[in-house]
Amino acid sequence: MKKLLILPLVAGLLFIIPAVAQINNNSGHHSSDSLELSAFMQLVSYISADTFDLKLAETEKNTVHHYGEEHSVYVPLARGASREPTENGSWDKSLPTIYHKEPTQGSPFLLFLYVPGLVVNDSYTVINKPDYLYNYDKMSGNLLLKRNNESPIAVNRWQVKQFCLKTDKGGLIFMRVPLINNNEFYQVIYKGSKFSSYKLYKNRFVNANQKTNGYTTDGKDYDEYEDIITYYLVDEKKGEYNIFELTRKSVKMIFGSASPAAEQFFKDHKYEDINEVFVANLADALNK
Repeated sequence: MKKLLILPLVAGLLFIIPAVAQINNNSGHHSSDSLELSAFMQLVSYISADTFDLKLAETEKNTVHHYGEEHSVYVPLARGASREPTENGSWDKSLPTIYHKEPTQGSPFLLFLYVPGLVVNDSYTVINKPDYLYNYDKMSGNLLLKRNNESPIAVNRWQVKQFCLKTDKGGLIFMRVPLINNNEFYQVIYKGSKFSSYKLYKNRFVNANQKTNGYTTDGKDYDEYEDIITYYLVDEKKGEYNIFELTRKSVKMIFGSASPAAEQFFKDHKYEDINEVFVANLADALNK
C-alpha cells in the first residue's frame, strides 16, 4: 500500500509517494534498486519527524557567507519593515545623482540557513552526523557542508546519491536521476513506481542594467540572483521523461499523454491552482 506524506517546507509542500515494487534480489540491478529505495525511505522518515526547532522564520538574522566564491546572501528586511525612500542626491547632498543602486536581491543558496540533513553515499550508506549542517548551492549544484563555526565546504558530488535537508516542518529530498542527467541533483516532488516528478534548480547572477537619459529610467537598479526552475515527469516503466511548466496547458499536455486517468483528474480538479501540490496529486492518480 502506498502512503502519502504531506511535508510542509519553507515554501510550498513536498509530496513523496515511495515506490513499493517487488524486487528480485537475484539481480544486481534490482539489488541496487532495493538499496536505493531503502535509503530513500530513511530520508523520508527523517524529514517527516518533527524533532527540530530551527526557527527558519527568523531568516533575517542569518549572516551566512558563501566562502570561496564571489556571491553573498541577500538578507531581506524584517517582516513589516519597508525601505527608506531613495533621495535624489549623494549622501551629503552636495552632488545630484540619477539613480541609487539597491542591494543585491536573491541568493545562490536554496535555504537561508544551514540545516540538519542526511547524505546517502555512493554505496547507499546513510550518513547521519548530528553536528553537520547542510545547504544547497543552486548556482554550482553543490551540496554544502558546515560544522560548528568552520567555513562551509562543497561535498564531493560524485560520492553522493541522495541527500535531504531538514527544515523546522518537513524537508526536501534530492537525488540523482540518471535517466535525465546523472551530473545533477533533482528535488523529489513525487516518487512512484510508475511515474515520478522532479524539480531542477539553476541560478544565475544578473547585473543591474538600469539606464537613464536624464528624464526617464529603464531596467533594474539592483544585481540579482535569478532562479531557473525546470520540472520533469519521468515514466519509470518506459524509461522516458518530459519537461513541463507549471501552467495548465503544459501540465495537461505532458501528463495527459501519460495516462487516461489524467483527463479525469483535470475534470475533477478544474478549479485548483496549478502548482507543485497539484502536480504531486496528479502523479499520484497516475500511479494507482
